[in-house]
Amino acid sequence: MRRPEWPFYLKPGETFFVEREEEIAPGERGIVLVIGPQHPGAGHLRLFAVVNGDVVADVRPDPGFVHRGIEKLAEKRPFWVLGPLLEKASIMDSPNIMLPLMHALEEALGLEPPPRAKYLRLIMAELTRIRTHLYDLAIHAIFLGHSTPFMWGFGLGDLIAEVEAKIAGARTTAAYPIPGGVRRDLTTDGRQALESLLRKLEAKLPDFYTMFFKNPVVKMRLEGVGVLDAKRAVELGAVGPSLRGSGVDYDVRAARPYDAYAEVKPEVQVEKAGDAMARQLVRWREVEESIRLIREALRSLPEGEIVDESLLASAPNYRREGIAGIYGAFVKLRPTRGEYLGLVEAARGAAMVQLFASPSPTPFRLRFVTPSWRNLKPMVEAMKGYRIADIPAIYMSFGYFPPEADR
Repeated sequence: MRRPEWPFYLKPGETFFVEREEEIAPGERGIVLVIGPQHPGAGHLRLFAVVNGDVVADVRPDPGFVHRGIEKLAEKRPFWVLGPLLEKASIMDSPNIMLPLMHALEEALGLEPPPRAKYLRLIMAELTRIRTHLYDLAIHAIFLGHSTPFMWGFGLGDLIAEVEAKIAGARTTAAYPIPGGVRRDLTTDGRQALESLLRKLEAKLPDFYTMFFKNPVVKMRLEGVGVLDAKRAVELGAVGPSLRGSGVDYDVRAARPYDAYAEVKPEVQVEKAGDAMARQLVRWREVEESIRLIREALRSLPEGEIVDESLLASAPNYRREGIAGIYGAFVKLRPTRGEYLGLVEAARGAAMVQLFASPSPTPFRLRFVTPSWRNLKPMVEAMKGYRIADIPAIYMSFGYFPPEADR
């Protein structure tokens, strides 16, 4: 893809960045607008938008501004420190974005998390799903110039962060899942804080819904804007709320249950309109569904250990040192050579890790596919045919998070 040269004008008949020539009529000139990268705003992403008047004829994304080379770095690090490397891709959704790696490593190492650990993974995954959805709704609100939901979304997210710290030991990136289990158990104080948080969320969320979804300006900006039908969403590989907002009933938690999702079953949330409003309605209903799943998991939470028994057997200092004692057991383990796959439903969609292991503590190769990367093509496709002013509204309806896409 060649870079444009100044001035960014299309000559009559030229189709720079335009796939279909009929989008810009012969004899007319389209101008290439460069949008981003800026933060705050569009985030660390540059868009080249070809516009005919103020109508978007084509959009080409230019990602990679916060690329950190996670996949390559993983080849030089032992498997027991890879979790914190991957979780930085989506900091608020830390447990979910780490879980595909944990599943791949557990298969390679022959580990099995005990039932209590599986339930605790589900609880933390759903808690951070709520926080991530509220974050995406808050950023979308400020993109539309609606500052009150922005402040509410971050305020509620901060309450969640405090509970995460009580349970996992850190407000955001706690590296909570580990191969064979979880880092910390749920204490009585942590359970009480979690139950109190759920009550506060249920009290506040109806007002948030009214303020955002019932606002006439928000409805005008989102309804019928950025429409992506089911067929096109599947063709372009959309995932998560971006896929389910187009009427496609697919959620990894239901289609391929993992951890405790076989016992605590989610109800898949689907909207058929395929527009920006539908994608956000899916997120909103998933917040409500996540609260239900957490309550059900707390009621069914089994007793027992939180780490695989074979690890405990080779970590005699675990009772005294806690999780630090487990790392001595990891040093003794070696993966079985082979290819292993982990697939989970993160907050923004399906996240996948493909692990190529050798009898060495460092992976031969690690492939990390995140939902924001999958949703990049559908996002820019949904912008075509709408006005320049609609670009921010469509952009954030996909919950696009540049660090998650760039990895």
